[in-house]
Amino acid sequence: MRIVMILMIIGVVLIPRCAIAAPPSHCKPEEFSVVDSWMGKVYATSGGWRNIGDGKFLSLCADRKVEPFSRLVYRYGTLGQVELEVVATPTSKFYTANRSTSPHTGDDIVFFKKDGYTYYVAIATGQGSGVSLIVFKGRKKVSEHFSGNEQGEDFQLGPAEIDFVSPISDVLSAGQPEHDF
Repeated sequence: MRIVMILMIIGVVLIPRCAIAAPPSHCKPEEFSVVDSWMGKVYATSGGWRNIGDGKFLSLCADRKVEPFSRLVYRYGTLGQVELEVVATPTSKFYTANRSTSPHTGDDIVFFKKDGYTYYVAIATGQGSGVSLIVFKGRKKVSEHFSGNEQGEDFQLGPAEIDFVSPISDVLSAGQPEHDF
C-alpha cells in the first residue's frame, strides 16, 4: 500500500511538470533535432516572455547529430499535423548566418526560400534567449512569431548542431539574409 501511495504522489507531482517541460517535436524517430520551438502566443512575465505552449511549433531536424548532414528538414504545424515541410538538398540548400544584434546578443539563423516566401529561423545567442520565425513574401514581412525566453519549455536546442558560420554540409551554405529584421 505504501508503494502505491508513493507512486501516486510521484505521478501527481512529477508527471505534470515533465509533461510541459519540453516543447514537442516534428522530428521523426531516426532524426535529430536542431531546434524545437513553440510559435504560439506569448505573454510577458517578470522574467521575460513565455509561450502559452499551445498551438503551432517548428522543428529543424537533421539526419545526424553533427555535420555533415545529408538531410535537414524544416517542419511547421500543430502536433501530428505538419502544415509545411521543406527539405534542404544539395540543389535547394538552406542558408546559415550568424550576426550580432547588440554588444551582448546575436542570432544564429537558418533561412530558405519556398514559393516566393523567405523563411528565417533565428536562434538568439549570447545573453539573448528564444527562437524567432520571420516570413517575408517578396520584400514584405507577412508573419513573425517568437517562442518565449525559457529554454527547455518554450524551445529546445539540440542534440544536433549546425556550424552557422562555416557549414560543411552539402545541404547548407553560408549566406546573408536579404531582409532586415
